[in-house]
Amino acid sequence: MGAFVPNSRACTYVLILMMVAGPASTDTAKPPKHIVSTSLCADAYVLELADPENITSLSWQADSRLSAAPAALRSKNKGMASAERLVRLAPDLIVMGPGDAPGAANAAKKAGAKVYNLQWTESFDGIFANMKSLGKALHREARSKQQIRSIRMRLQALKTQNQTPPLRVLYLTPNGSSAGKGVFVNQAILAAGGINHGTTLGITGWGSVPLEKLALDPPDLIITSFFEEGYPSVANLRTRHPLLRQVLKKVPTATIAAKNWVCAGPGLIDAAEEIARAMKANAKTQAPS
Repeated sequence: MGAFVPNSRACTYVLILMMVAGPASTDTAKPPKHIVSTSLCADAYVLELADPENITSLSWQADSRLSAAPAALRSKNKGMASAERLVRLAPDLIVMGPGDAPGAANAAKKAGAKVYNLQWTESFDGIFANMKSLGKALHREARSKQQIRSIRMRLQALKTQNQTPPLRVLYLTPNGSSAGKGVFVNQAILAAGGINHGTTLGITGWGSVPLEKLALDPPDLIITSFFEEGYPSVANLRTRHPLLRQVLKKVPTATIAAKNWVCAGPGLIDAAEEIARAMKANAKTQAPS
């Protein structure tokens, strides 16, 4: 009788079935030693709270310009919300980003992994809630409390540095839209001590910039992001509409590092501080001589 030689795909599914059939035992009193993150948003929280040696895998985008991962961890970019991938990584804790399909982790859960789902938020309070609960899942409650306290202190420091009068700041995306009330970008602008000009223009959530209103009532500062990470440049925007070209020619522009706000995560305080520095620099250029 001839020998049966299984192909690689068959081997993979046999391995999955074996792991599901025989779940590994886990000691819930011990902190996880093999942590897998499935998205850039999850990466941001994991990098803030987990010990580097316990991170088995960051998300598949961890080696991109959108990632805040240090060089030593950028090669660990294999995690994603895929059942086959998660089982093969054999994690004991999976940290899933907001919007990731929770069902993708079912096989890994049956094999003994714990799963933590980040909640989508648009506020610093929501960030603190995620950090607190993830800290508990990581058995790093003290660290999460310390990091939350640090962010609160930095927010308080920004309040003492607020510009008087506050500058009107407009966030402009690569497609020419902006952030209004109810968006975490708005929270960063307010934390920096600015006025979100998007709300002044009547934008709620994410919306298109009303160019006629913008031309008649331009902001004091335009902030951009994601233009240097493979998206269209600010120069591309200048060619789209004469009114937008007019505003961009007159209004100072500052770039905020995209890695700090791929979602509302621990890096949002860094974005707020960048905005505050840009406002301070712009206020100096506008000061009367």
